[in-house]
Amino acid sequence: MPGIDYSSPITNAAALGPAAAPAKTSGLSDFTFADFLDIINPLQHIPVVSTIYRAITGDRPGTPEKIAGDTLYGGVIGLVASLADTAFKEITGKDVGDTVLAFLSGNDTTQTASSPALPAAAPEQPAAVVPAKAVSAPGMSALMSVLSVKGVDGDTAARAAYAYGRTIGLTTAAAELPPV
Repeated sequence: MPGIDYSSPITNAAALGPAAAPAKTSGLSDFTFADFLDIINPLQHIPVVSTIYRAITGDRPGTPEKIAGDTLYGGVIGLVASLADTAFKEITGKDVGDTVLAFLSGNDTTQTASSPALPAAAPEQPAAVVPAKAVSAPGMSALMSVLSVKGVDGDTAARAAYAYGRTIGLTTAAAELPPV
């Protein structure tokens, strides 16, 4: 039955919902029947179907099971794609399917467990001088706040704002910003 966590007789992953069902981590010593089912279940390994299946059931295979199943059903291409997806997940905290699903649904409320934590207090940086016209541009305030949180210095932030302004066609605001 999809959505049931067979490794624990008490927990039903479908009843807890997709956000409450953690991804399984497994090694050779704790390989269970549920891990075997994750490997052979084609719904876990068909590219678009697997994203929908995981969103509905909350059943997420561990990394070794995902790589084994993707290789089983996709051969060498499945292995390479699974390794690339695993690397993407290590960097961003979400796999490619979850990222695309969040983009299409506009609902990016998932917490990323493997994303690096932000420092407790970002070092104080001088604020980048950005003209008022550029700040009112769509997305400019979000860009500046992200750059500030990441600790980007004021000169680099001003250059990023200049490049963004040119990209979205703010020629008047771009002319007021310092050249790159």
